[in-house]
Amino acid sequence: MTATAPTRTEPLIHTRADFPLLGHEIDGHPIVYLDSASTSPKPQCVIDAVTRVYRDLTANVHRGVHALADEATAAYESARREIASFLNASPAEIVFTRNATEGINLVAHGLGLKPDDEIVLPALEHHANFLPWRIRARPVTIGLTEDGLPHYGDVEAALSSRTRLLALAHVSNTTGVVAPVERWVAAARSRGLPVLIDAAQSSSHLPIDVRALDCDFLVLSGHKMLGPSGIGVLYGKRERLEELDVYQTGGGMVRYHGDDRFEVQDVPLRFEAGTPNIEGAIGLAAAVDYLRSLGMEAVHEHSQELGRHLVEGLRAIRGVRIVADSAPLEDRIGLAAFGLEAPGLSEESVARLLCDRYHVLVSGGYHCAHILHHRLNLQGSVRVSTHVFNTHEEIDVVLSALEEIARW
Repeated sequence: MTATAPTRTEPLIHTRADFPLLGHEIDGHPIVYLDSASTSPKPQCVIDAVTRVYRDLTANVHRGVHALADEATAAYESARREIASFLNASPAEIVFTRNATEGINLVAHGLGLKPDDEIVLPALEHHANFLPWRIRARPVTIGLTEDGLPHYGDVEAALSSRTRLLALAHVSNTTGVVAPVERWVAAARSRGLPVLIDAAQSSSHLPIDVRALDCDFLVLSGHKMLGPSGIGVLYGKRERLEELDVYQTGGGMVRYHGDDRFEVQDVPLRFEAGTPNIEGAIGLAAAVDYLRSLGMEAVHEHSQELGRHLVEGLRAIRGVRIVADSAPLEDRIGLAAFGLEAPGLSEESVARLLCDRYHVLVSGGYHCAHILHHRLNLQGSVRVSTHVFNTHEEIDVVLSALEEIARW
């Protein structure tokens, strides 16, 4: 049994009152929610922001001529400014998408890739940052250590005359490890190549400054950072966005359409065809404002501490194999994936058992990273992922449950 840790200071424990979902019960027991890497609960301020749109701002944006349309457009563009500020970008560099996946597909389409073009990326990338490149070009993967940590330092050797772009997750959705993106950006700059960063897992766990990172593109998903589903962001340097081919056509993205020709809007509106997810953008801005009110440095420190406690506890359990166990603890957020030797139980079964018997909600399976699991000869993994509202005590609950399962 894991020894009970000394009483700890939980500087963000006050946030628990902000999340209605945490009051949900299973068979009369409160849940322990440790699946934010899949999708995060929403604080009440986000729920209120979305509800307000339906209650007070039901109008389309950028095309109405009445007062409600003016208010809706102002709120939508205010959301763009809020998110731009969060990333230290310009509002003209923020494209609203459905999710990080659509942002990557937009860039992959817009680059006009040819089958013999090469995209350099780590082998463990999420399907969203692998398949869009694979169907248009040739992925060149950076290999993995025996425990699944990418050989990030091999990036320079992977570049060739056919390389068109470097792509990598800021934080892996399977390892929880913060990648050395600065090294990849430096390697790209030496060749005049662009870099795309998948920030779906990092955007609400550590501060992000796209100017300091000097990345060309960055994507994120609202639902993983306390915001609504169906809304995401593509950041792109303005000159890079202007070079991309149009992704979709339709209403809102054209300045003029006549019998003989049409003219597209300036960026970013040329990439936002049709009625956008207005309530999603406004809800995402509320989530960003909430995170900023907590202080992203404090959020990052909390995530690091939970990650350290989680990994150290997992190491003490018989039969646990942690993905990327060799990564320094200080380079992790509060996320870890692992295999567990439990006769007769797959990793998905372990995750379901944690829910049904212990009321702990985690993920089990391949986590959209099949290649990683195949290379490690793992038939999936269990993933525990935290957020601002989680506590060390909740980590102890899942560790104790896993120890009990491992003894069966």
